[in-house]
Amino acid sequence: MLESPLHEHHLLRYEVEELAEPFREYERTAVVSFFDENNKKVTVQKYGIITGDDIFKKIDEGEALNLNHAYVKNFSLTNYRTNKGFDDHVYIHLKNFSAKKSFFDCDITSDFSYAEFGGAKISFESAIFGNGNTNFFNANFSHCDVSFKKAKFGSGSTSFKSVKFGDGGITFNNTNFGTGNLSFVDADFSNGNVDFKNTYFGDGHVDFKFARFASGDISFERASFGKGKKDFKNVEFGGGKIDFRRVNFNDGDVSFEGVEFGNGKVSFRSTVFGYGHKSFHLADFAHGEAQFDYADFGSGEITFNKATVAAISFTGCHLNCYTDLRFGQCTLIDLSNTVVRDILDVKPENEKVIIQEMNLVGMRILGRIFIDWRGNDVYDLIYNQQKTSLFQKAEQFRILKENFRNNGQYDDEDESYVEFKRCEAKAKGIEEPKLKGKGYLAAGINYYFQKYLFDHVGRYATAPTRVLMNVVVTVIVYGLLYFVCTNYFPGFGTVNTTLPDTMNESGSFLNCMYYSAITFFTIGYGDYFAGGYLKLLAVMEGFSGVFLMSYFTVAFVRKILR
Repeated sequence: MLESPLHEHHLLRYEVEELAEPFREYERTAVVSFFDENNKKVTVQKYGIITGDDIFKKIDEGEALNLNHAYVKNFSLTNYRTNKGFDDHVYIHLKNFSAKKSFFDCDITSDFSYAEFGGAKISFESAIFGNGNTNFFNANFSHCDVSFKKAKFGSGSTSFKSVKFGDGGITFNNTNFGTGNLSFVDADFSNGNVDFKNTYFGDGHVDFKFARFASGDISFERASFGKGKKDFKNVEFGGGKIDFRRVNFNDGDVSFEGVEFGNGKVSFRSTVFGYGHKSFHLADFAHGEAQFDYADFGSGEITFNKATVAAISFTGCHLNCYTDLRFGQCTLIDLSNTVVRDILDVKPENEKVIIQEMNLVGMRILGRIFIDWRGNDVYDLIYNQQKTSLFQKAEQFRILKENFRNNGQYDDEDESYVEFKRCEAKAKGIEEPKLKGKGYLAAGINYYFQKYLFDHVGRYATAPTRVLMNVVVTVIVYGLLYFVCTNYFPGFGTVNTTLPDTMNESGSFLNCMYYSAITFFTIGYGDYFAGGYLKLLAVMEGFSGVFLMSYFTVAFVRKILR
């Protein structure tokens, strides 16, 4: 029946005509005509009419309730309890209940509250619930398999509040919940697998607050929600796999605040969120893995503030709005190939943000990342990665360098730039030759030479004071060499003078330091000069002076200009 176009129309419009002719095992027939939004007839279905009194008689006599293909008007277990003088909370046993392809019509509510279903399988497959409310409050489905597959609900509210399912399979596959509010608040799904695949949840408020799932797998794959609020606050999902792949949450707020996802794998891969606030605040993914790869988060704030997760992936996502990833505890965040168009926030404020690894390979930043080099231990975030190459680590430090510069975090920019150059140099000098299997020795020598010259001396022109320290050390070292050669190895070379003998102090320690200084700074007064092989040493010192002072100038100006 619901394989027909009827199931595609969320607003249920129909007319009922009762005929005094039999249909199947029923004495009378109900002909129901269904219409679309333009009042065009979509389909016509026939049902056998059964009254509430006939159903109540079957209940009294303990008969099986086979309502397949039946038209039921104003079914109410509350009225049954009232007529029998029972307390409002007394459970009514419904033996071997089946209502495949049935139609439950009502003026106000179809009431299954405190129903106790029995049988191997409880089936509402392809059943239709009219435009009144539908109430399964506190119903108990025992440990039977339960199927609402391809069921269709109208415009009224639907309540499964505090319902208890057993360990059997539970399916709402392809169910259409119409346009009213839907509540599974405090529902207990026990250990059975739960299937909401391809389900349409309507434009009303969808509320799963405090619902409990156990060890079974849960699937909402390709489910579609309307524009009302979607509330999964404080749901306990148990230990099974949790599948929200390709779900369309549409516009409206979505809350998974305080949810316990258990140890199973959680997937929101390719899920679409619309306009509205998306909250995973205080969510606990336990030791499981969470995937949001290629999800479309739409517009509106996204928050994972204080959430706990072992590994979470946002590969290929476009983050077009403020995204709060200040996790309370997280081993790995994979942000590879994401596009950040707004603010991505991982910067600690009043509480510590604990993230051990963060993969930024291929990220494109059109907005900003709020991150702190020391507060977030950025050095460890990148170097803790086990599956990325040095080239990829270099790329990540470069991305962060540009981000820090745009944020005006110049000290953090320097730290990122240094690590970028270190990874790049090591990748070219060590990693790449190993992969190629040739040129390792020459590349290694070149790498360590450059490491000393550019990194050790001035941290790639980010530390002018460090360059000055190297200037002092260089002058002293050359001065000591001049002193030792002049006084102990004159055959190698000596520091000579053009001054009279009475003023000649060429061999003194202070004079050697003086000569080293004027040579380093290429002043060249001419009062002292090198002889022998010390001439070569003096040339080398002069070059060192030119190089180091140029290096200092670059580093100093870089600091001042910022």
